[in-house]
Amino acid sequence: MVNKPNLNIAGSLASTFITSKLTVLVMLTCLLLGLMAVSLTPREENPQIVVPGAEIFVTLPGASAEEVEQLIVNPLEAIVREIKGVDHTYAAAFNSLAVINVQFEVGENPEESLVKLYDRVLGKREQLPINASTPLIKSVDVDDVPIITITLSSDKYNDYALKRLADRMVERLHSMEEISVTAIKGGRDLEVRVELDPERLLAFELTLNQITNSLKAANISIPMKTQVRNNQNSSIYVDSFLSSEDDVQKLIVGVHNYKPIYLSDVASVVVEPNKERQTLSRFAFGPADYRFNTSKNPEMPAVTISVAKKQGTNAVFVAKDIIKRIERLNNNMIPDGVHVVVTRNDGEKANASVNNLIEHLVIAIFSVFIVCIFFLGIKEAVIVGITVPLILGLTLGISYLAGLTINRISLFGLILSLGLLVDSAIVVIENIHRRYKNLEGKDKTEVTVLATNEIGNPTNLATFAIMLVFLSLLLITGMIGEFFYPIAFNVPVAMISSLIVAYIVTPWAANRWLKPGEGQDLEDHDQTDNLHKFYHWVITPLLSHRKYRYISILLILCTIGLSIPMIIENTLFSNKTVDF
Repeated sequence: MVNKPNLNIAGSLASTFITSKLTVLVMLTCLLLGLMAVSLTPREENPQIVVPGAEIFVTLPGASAEEVEQLIVNPLEAIVREIKGVDHTYAAAFNSLAVINVQFEVGENPEESLVKLYDRVLGKREQLPINASTPLIKSVDVDDVPIITITLSSDKYNDYALKRLADRMVERLHSMEEISVTAIKGGRDLEVRVELDPERLLAFELTLNQITNSLKAANISIPMKTQVRNNQNSSIYVDSFLSSEDDVQKLIVGVHNYKPIYLSDVASVVVEPNKERQTLSRFAFGPADYRFNTSKNPEMPAVTISVAKKQGTNAVFVAKDIIKRIERLNNNMIPDGVHVVVTRNDGEKANASVNNLIEHLVIAIFSVFIVCIFFLGIKEAVIVGITVPLILGLTLGISYLAGLTINRISLFGLILSLGLLVDSAIVVIENIHRRYKNLEGKDKTEVTVLATNEIGNPTNLATFAIMLVFLSLLLITGMIGEFFYPIAFNVPVAMISSLIVAYIVTPWAANRWLKPGEGQDLEDHDQTDNLHKFYHWVITPLLSHRKYRYISILLILCTIGLSIPMIIENTLFSNKTVDF
């Protein structure tokens, strides 16, 4: 270890690790941390953006849309605006129904936001009409967006049979810990329809309200009390749910001439799928599919199952697990004649997008290595090339520990900063290489440390200046700020990692692998070319005459001043809301 009193951060790190066995351990730690991050960090196509939201439903039976707006919507919007953190409210008034969408500011805690909303809305229930229903508050989460959809189609079974099959499949999927919300789109449910005969009602002197009240009163289950008998507690409750078509038909709805009137006496009870369709779902195979034109009809009845993942889980792994479960269900419980097709797979898209960016990242690293060979030499290029995976591994590891995901924005930030990551290592190896040219019997380890120490302060200053540029992205608020947060986080972390690796690994590797006189001659002996002449023509007057320096500074400030109005105008224009 070199003992120098005036060593800066770069020189101190180089002096500590240049002959230390811990350097290899540091390198292995960076690589293992990177491998762990790549394998464990959740992969997504886009960054996670926390935008808490909720929907409020209130019914006011018999009220028109105008009355709902005046009595429900306006008071509720005023109540919601009192809550800190609310960004926007959107309301819609219908006949007998009010719907208010509440959007909180980006980054607000979802649980705390919902608690505040519940507390404020239910705490001021008295401001709503007495006959209005209790506000129903339903949370809206970005993570509820499905990552995979599975479509069941068949020309042998109708949409009711497919819906029942989809219900059974969803029950099996709920046992998976990674999924959150499931939904079934399309298909029909079974319903019990009571078709009243007006003439029979008139003959038995019954009204529609009597029939309705009888059905409501019969289809109920109420706990009564607890009875102690033989040293045991027995729960007594009324259980009169209508469980079959026969129960509905034998329901007593009145008395006529001292005889009970059954529902079957005044109505026909029909149990069948709903005939009044609100949605129609169809599926067909395209010409590129081998099943094209194999069905009887061009389009088949279809039902789609959508599955969303829990927050923080890996979309790639979750999608693969869901597909494996669907394949098992297809072999065990799905009958022949039902086509099971994955119509959407965001996990596959995210994995392909991330792998494509990783492939381009490897190409960029290889390109940097080739360039360094031509300008520095093979050994110097190898040393610079070694630092790149170490820097990326350390950056991805810190990103994983910080809770970020691997997505196209975070990888774009790494690709963007790749050229900056090797700057520190190139500057260090170039100065070490130059000092090795004039070693002349000096201690190689001491020269290596002094060469690293020599460029430490300017390299730190340049790196911190670049970091400040990307850290300024943290000042952007709203959804755009959350979207670009991975760049604002990863690039500065990568720059700091590049300094640490450059000051630890590069001197250690150069001290072991480089010999005096190896590599390209980095000294510029020819200073008569056009580039040198142009540089001297521009810089010499600025260094020699104060007046020219002041004029140059004034021109730069004027250029910056002229650009400020354009930036403000573009910012204001981008923040305008366009109504259609």
